[in-house]
Amino acid sequence: MHKMLATAVFTSLLAAPLQAAEVNVPAAAGGADVTVYNSDLALVREHRAFKLPAAAAQLAFTGVSGRMQPETALLEVVKGDPVKVTEQAFDFDVITPETLLERSVGKEVAIYSINPATGRETVTPARVLSATNGVVLDIGGKIHTSVPGRIVFNTLPAGLRTTPTLVMNVTGSAGKDADAEFSYLTGGLTWRADYVMQYDADAGRMDLAAWATITNTTGVDFKDAKVKLVAGDVNRVGPQPRALRLMEGKAMAASAPLADGVSEQALDATHMYAMKTPTTLADKETKQLALMSSQGVMVRRELSVRNDQPYIYSNLTRGPMPEARVEAELVFKNDTNSKLGGSLPAGTVRVYGMDDQGAPQFIGESAIDHTAVGSEVRVKLGREFDVPVTREQTNFVKASDTITISAWKVTVKNAKSRPIKVRVVEPMPEAWEITKESHPHKDTSAATTEWLLDVPAKGQTVLEYNVKSVF
Repeated sequence: MHKMLATAVFTSLLAAPLQAAEVNVPAAAGGADVTVYNSDLALVREHRAFKLPAAAAQLAFTGVSGRMQPETALLEVVKGDPVKVTEQAFDFDVITPETLLERSVGKEVAIYSINPATGRETVTPARVLSATNGVVLDIGGKIHTSVPGRIVFNTLPAGLRTTPTLVMNVTGSAGKDADAEFSYLTGGLTWRADYVMQYDADAGRMDLAAWATITNTTGVDFKDAKVKLVAGDVNRVGPQPRALRLMEGKAMAASAPLADGVSEQALDATHMYAMKTPTTLADKETKQLALMSSQGVMVRRELSVRNDQPYIYSNLTRGPMPEARVEAELVFKNDTNSKLGGSLPAGTVRVYGMDDQGAPQFIGESAIDHTAVGSEVRVKLGREFDVPVTREQTNFVKASDTITISAWKVTVKNAKSRPIKVRVVEPMPEAWEITKESHPHKDTSAATTEWLLDVPAKGQTVLEYNVKSVF
């Protein structure tokens, strides 16, 4: 009977599948290609080298981002025999005191404690009953909800790793060296443009510098990385592993504002900036890289007041509307005549002006969107408290179910000791016509119209207009 039992055990061992040997495939010391997008997304491409100990093996890719998207991983052998990936798993449950306890529920551990009477260390066996909202232990048949010492684990629970690891089951030629390109998409890396504007009000000029601010929260350092930054909105629908490789973009002529060592190219619907000098993107770090710079850019200061309530033309409004304040804006053209002429990525513009002593002072900040060459940029500085504006409906006629005629008076007061110009921007319905006005208007779009008013020092200017609206 013993012989039969031994034979059965031996036969079952032969039938059981052997566990494929695991090969650690660490990242190279540096030199990864990291392409960072605006939307908490990055493409990481690294060189990895390995050798299969057998025709079937497990490749453990350590040093990967803890926020990688494993479904986008791509392994391409560039030197050596090809390998075939049959299965992969992303182990992101790394060793912590909490995960050790959670994976040890139902298992034996040892409690090491110091006997206060003798000063000697004692070892007591215990069983972990629960690790949810605290630890529960069975020690000698009694239930303990606190640990009377330190817990020592007999073995490392299966499935726990020291760092996030992507494990690929592969087949290929055994005993041969292979060099591969390993790529994946990850969250935890993002960038934005931060602009610093030094404004000279007397000269009507500014110096503009842009920094690329990159933040890394992936849980891994990218040492001496070749960094590329993509400005624009990338459509993301689902995992597309085979689309990881960047499309070849059209190289652009060097634009004057780009910083030294930065090149730009059109990449489909976006723009990509490549940094010539490698840099390290450390985990939990925000780094700034010089992106562009230009001096003596022509800029003008404007005062504007906007009404953002287009529904006012469809109803009778009694009494004046709440008082508003005009906004101060710096306006410049993104073209070569203004000493710019390169695409401007979306970001924040912070403006500094000079006080009477010639010292720089912060005077406002504003967000700008991705701005193409030839477009106008408006940077809001803040509201002018000494230029109040009031609006009042002076007449309203409902000509039909879909047509209204309303009359409006907009009063702009100037408490300054100098005359000013103010742009009054009014919203319009889908179909409209100005039938009467005290000042000529300018059609800026189908949805708005505007007037440019001269307002005397210590005085006021009144704009009156009638509008026929079709709803």
